[in-house]
Amino acid sequence: MIPKECKRLAEVDFPIAVVSKQSAREKSIRHGHPSTLHLWWARRPLAACRAMLLGLLLPDPCNPHCPEDFKDKARELLPKVQGKVGPNDKDLQQALLKFIGDFSNWNLSSNQTYLEIGHGLVKAAHPEETPLVVDPFAGGGSIPLEALRLGCETFASDLNPVACLILKVMLEDIPRHGLELAEELRRVGKEIKEAAEKELSEFYHADSDGSKPIAYLWARTVRCEAPNCGAEIPLMRSFWLCKKANRKRALRYKVHPEGSKHGSPSIEFEIFEPKNDSEAPSGTVTRAKATCLDCSTVLSPDRVRAQLANQRGGADVLFDEKGNRIGGACLLAVVTLKPGEQGRHYRLPIPSDYKAVWMAMKALEKLNATTLQNGMNRVPDEHLPPIGTLGFRVQRYGMLQWGDLFTARQKLTLAVLSQLAITIQINDRIGEDANALQ
Repeated sequence: MIPKECKRLAEVDFPIAVVSKQSAREKSIRHGHPSTLHLWWARRPLAACRAMLLGLLLPDPCNPHCPEDFKDKARELLPKVQGKVGPNDKDLQQALLKFIGDFSNWNLSSNQTYLEIGHGLVKAAHPEETPLVVDPFAGGGSIPLEALRLGCETFASDLNPVACLILKVMLEDIPRHGLELAEELRRVGKEIKEAAEKELSEFYHADSDGSKPIAYLWARTVRCEAPNCGAEIPLMRSFWLCKKANRKRALRYKVHPEGSKHGSPSIEFEIFEPKNDSEAPSGTVTRAKATCLDCSTVLSPDRVRAQLANQRGGADVLFDEKGNRIGGACLLAVVTLKPGEQGRHYRLPIPSDYKAVWMAMKALEKLNATTLQNGMNRVPDEHLPPIGTLGFRVQRYGMLQWGDLFTARQKLTLAVLSQLAITIQINDRIGEDANALQ
């Protein structure tokens, strides 16, 4: 065991230039890297974690308290990947630093020889007991993952439940099941997708020409408060739909005086192909202020927030009893894919698009009439944290509960996906039990 008086290698020297280079390179790796499992905003580079863990787990050979058994084992292992180590302790120190720098390379992270040497060095430094690496705020799991790679025992946790799920999958399920886990996820994912498409088809219908909608572009709306106006203002920073060369698409509008059912001006949109950027209209929102498309009156941020607060955020459409839109969110365009054609297509909304949303609202009301087995509502109704907590500011716009962050159709879809995942999991367990009994 390393004496307390003995300094660790990282306290004396560290190949920071090599490790920094490998850490920067990791950002561009997209195949087989754990970062592709789930994006995490504070993920630490695996190269840096692997190198620093080795530096902290290994003693400095130049320290007079460094165990001789460790030096002998290191001189035995290191020649497998580099030349013969020099006779003095400084030579061994440099050889260990070179190994740490080389091992930080992603291409060598799963190399069997390097793994065996890494395990052997850690074992030689801690012969009596396997080191325990504890990370109570592990986030994306870079530190505990690299600790496992070096043969250590690990304990990892986090306050965020998403991080805990990532940790469980990456540190427990993947090492236990390997490639079989990936195949199982594909199978279950396919079952859930097919069942969800069947159950939700009436709320996401295909177009009459066979085109498949892949995105719905919505805008929250407020009413102009200028006298003799009252026009609906879609809150948009830009009217561009696509800026790709040879595929430029944008929205432009026409104002019809007293064209709405309320007797106020109505706004009609059309999709066109701008020849230059100046042809696309400017957005209606700047620095939280909203500009009326009819009379150019500017609503202050306080008035915009007040109107959206009355709509609980304004993400949902307001319908009358017959399913006709009377306010709330406005559907501006639908993005579709056409069979046999490359690229995205854009079309204006049609009545059936709003009808699908109205039907989803009715279905959600029926679903919310029942509760989960634990007595909780199917749509989370817990209050959001106080304003400013972890960047939460949506409460100013009337979104006070977690369920307010989603539209009715999104909530219905999430509820269905959740139920299907539970059902398929239960069916799989029943099947496993039946096979076990046989």
